Amino acid sequence: MEFSSPQEASGFYNNYSRLKGFASRRGKTVRNTAGEIVRYTFVCNRQGFREKKWLEKVDRKREHKAVTRCGCLAEMRIKRKEGSGRWYVSRFVEEHNHELAYGKLVDYLRSHRKISEVEVAQLTSMREIGISIPKIYESFAAQLGGFNLVTFTKQDMYNEEDYAIFGDVLAFDATYGRNKYNLPVVVFSGQFLECMQGKAPQSVITDGDPAMRIAIRNSTANISDPRFTQMFRHCMLADMEIEEFKAYWESMVNECGVREVEWVKDLYTKKHAWATAYMCVDFLRDTEDELDFRSWYGTPVLQTEFVELEKSGWTMFTREMFLRYRDSLKRCVCVRICEFDDSDNPHAYTLQKYRRPEMNWKVYRDHISNRFTCSCMRMESFGIPCVHILSVCVRLDLVEIPESLVLRRWSKAAKLEIHNQCGEQHTAEPSVTYRTRLGAFSQLCKRLGRVACMSDEDFKVYSNKLMSDALFLEIKYGLRPLTDNMTTANDCGVKDPIRVRTKGTARMSQAGGSAPKTKRKCSTCGKLGHRRTRCPNGGAQPSTRNKESLAGRNKRKRTKVTT
Repeated sequence: MEFSSPQEASGFYNNYSRLKGFASRRGKTVRNTAGEIVRYTFVCNRQGFREKKWLEKVDRKREHKAVTRCGCLAEMRIKRKEGSGRWYVSRFVEEHNHELAYGKLVDYLRSHRKISEVEVAQLTSMREIGISIPKIYESFAAQLGGFNLVTFTKQDMYNEEDYAIFGDVLAFDATYGRNKYNLPVVVFSGQFLECMQGKAPQSVITDGDPAMRIAIRNSTANISDPRFTQMFRHCMLADMEIEEFKAYWESMVNECGVREVEWVKDLYTKKHAWATAYMCVDFLRDTEDELDFRSWYGTPVLQTEFVELEKSGWTMFTREMFLRYRDSLKRCVCVRICEFDDSDNPHAYTLQKYRRPEMNWKVYRDHISNRFTCSCMRMESFGIPCVHILSVCVRLDLVEIPESLVLRRWSKAAKLEIHNQCGEQHTAEPSVTYRTRLGAFSQLCKRLGRVACMSDEDFKVYSNKLMSDALFLEIKYGLRPLTDNMTTANDCGVKDPIRVRTKGTARMSQAGGSAPKTKRKCSTCGKLGHRRTRCPNGGAQPSTRNKESLAGRNKRKRTKVTT
């Protein structure tokens, strides 16, 4: 394979890397004795390793970035031909030592996230007239044929898939609409379950009593303590156990003087529906593609003494959940196991906080199924192992997290099954095919625009061509009605060919009409408008030119008679 320039080779390898699922970058170059570059190398961006000084830095203030270099050897090397100046491929390594990106994750790789000059110019002009960045991004998505072509997916389809996997929380506001009696109206149609393939939500968030908003407004008119809102928010969202929640609630109502307020009492009776300490099945998750990419791409810098458990957490959890898991792993040294009972199944472990004997928890382990439960119920509430369970794992000298402690919704493999089953089916949809074509054609138009706008003449020529072709296709597919002034294809910009003179005797004038007929002249007087038989000078002698003409004519007649 040969290329006319290194830039052409770089573009080829970048397109190849996009199709394969990795990012590329330019590697080392080699020069000859004259200082000219005679060899280029284009490599996978995961080639090489991070320097140890950055991994061993002690006074680091920020979180380590994920390690993306893993020593991949995939590359393409080109050399210059002597004499011709062309470049040929001298070495091509196809194998990678890491997992390749799939589908929508490719758009987040660094070499595939560049903005072209045309897009920069369009972005600048739109910003100058006051259009916001989100609106500009939506405009780009419309031009390319969908958000899936600008690193976003088709929202409706993927929302349905996410709901099937995660059982997303259903939320609705009962105070949005009111009927003619000024009462809240909630319309919950049975079509919801049908749309979601019969899968009911695991949890529903509402505003409680339909009239609670009005009741709160009326009953809190005399409450002026600004601390109540802050304390109640902490009581609702804080990560605390049930006993801590009860103690904090008592302290709050006494300190703010709202113990006898009716709606506060009613709120406490419904604490299982809103307090984090009592919620054991409701989860929230941000399923943005960027988070999926950050979880998939690279490996973390290990920060704990429990290396194997930390590595195991990274391979199983998504990035955001891994950070929470690692914090729990760091804090597991703050608790100790004070009692252990293995006389029965499950085994029981009693743990205490350091120098706080009044704070203790029970952890149970089923040694047959290898399942863990803890009295703090954080595993059931948040879906990640708590400090107490991890402390038992360290005590058991485990090298990886048991599968029972990894909820599928927080794992990297949560969407893998649906991706494998539905990837080809989604690609085959007509709407996706149309968007893919639209995106590819938009890129070609941008490439044309980059060079057609260099001169005013080219701009006018190609603008008129695009306008005429677009009009022709709109009429062809019925998107524009055919009016009286658009009756032929020539009206759509396709002109008739230029007429040229044919070989031989010209029968047509330059204007395209019939040639004028030659009028006869009188053979006696040589004037127009009459013949010899009607000549007013009937007895006059013909002119010299006419005499010669008559003599030649008579001679031809005699020749014919003799023959």
